[in-house]
Amino acid sequence: MANYLIVADDFTGANDTGVQLVNHGIDVNVNFDVTSIDPDNEKSSCVLDTETRNISAEEASNKMKSMMSKVNLDSFDIILKKVDSTLRGNISAEIRTLAEFYKPDMVVFAPALPSLGRTIKNEILYVNKVRALDTEIGKDPLKPIDNDNISDILKRAFLGKSIKHYSIKDIRKDNFKINDNCKYLSFDSENSFDLQRIIKEVKKTNKKVLWVSSAGLMSSILMQYEKTLPAIGLIGSVSDVTRRQLHFAKENGVDLINIPIYDVYEKDSYASYLNEARDLLQKGKDVVVMSSASYDRSELNKTIKKLEKYDLSKENVGKVTQTILAGICRRLVLYEKISGVFVTGGDTAKGLLDVSKAGGVKVIDEIEPGIPLLKIKSGDLNGLNIVTKAGAFGNDELITYAFKKLRSKSF
Repeated sequence: MANYLIVADDFTGANDTGVQLVNHGIDVNVNFDVTSIDPDNEKSSCVLDTETRNISAEEASNKMKSMMSKVNLDSFDIILKKVDSTLRGNISAEIRTLAEFYKPDMVVFAPALPSLGRTIKNEILYVNKVRALDTEIGKDPLKPIDNDNISDILKRAFLGKSIKHYSIKDIRKDNFKINDNCKYLSFDSENSFDLQRIIKEVKKTNKKVLWVSSAGLMSSILMQYEKTLPAIGLIGSVSDVTRRQLHFAKENGVDLINIPIYDVYEKDSYASYLNEARDLLQKGKDVVVMSSASYDRSELNKTIKKLEKYDLSKENVGKVTQTILAGICRRLVLYEKISGVFVTGGDTAKGLLDVSKAGGVKVIDEIEPGIPLLKIKSGDLNGLNIVTKAGAFGNDELITYAFKKLRSKSF
């Protein structure tokens, strides 16, 4: 397990980044001064709150210099300069100062936080699809932003230096690769998949990196550097809410196994879908196993119509769907190492428990109001963590959020 130093410019930013370390089983303290960092424990992680967001750039730089001169930065495996997701604060001055002391081979600036609507496209920060300068953030009474162009912010930090920016198009190319001859890099990002690709390719350079980002990149860094087990989604609901959640999950890098129930029933085999899911799980990827009707409403009528010739009523089609999905999920859990299962739909959840001969569940936690984390008691899947929700419930991000919570329980 790596040890991390996160340098944040305010208390809330320090906490929302530090909690991600805790979710991966890493003990961490938020420190207000460098004297509280244990110099003898070279493998401990910490978050340093500098409280420099709302002072002048010169004051922030001087305070950073005073603090960084007393920290053995090379004792940390990974250092991240945490910045505000709306680009408030003295970002350029603080990046420059931290780089002077850390002396990285590469500075990576990727401040997107897609889960909260903060995205970067063509170098510009957007907040819920509105350019940041055009939002109320540009009128913040204490520290309004004066620049929402991340390449410009990096140029201000390193005057006269060459800055390389990678666009969305660059990042999503099959042959995407980091030019390790350039030291100062900025990146577009619209979803967590973009962030994961950035980290994966930067990691391949084996460079000493100063990461600069909001909390969004920290989550993706931990997924790359701290190995956690993938999660499975089991979706039987055909509600519009579930459909939106599936589309959001797909846009954010989750692989969907779309299963036409009529195809499995007619062939009396789901081996191809099972093998596809196993292959993805073995690569460490989260996977959603679902009926085709969950993703495409027109598939529901098609399924009912195709199975009419087998004298299956709508009710029986539902039972067949539950049995097929539960059977696939049960085998995946038995064959592969996973962190847990997220299940949408009460009937689908009960189908999984029935097919695995569970004796019940233990209530562990509530990850969101009305969204419990449970542990299966007895049966084939004894001890498995599952998260359940009603079909027509939750915001668009719920599937991806549940996967993060399940992964955080697998350390």
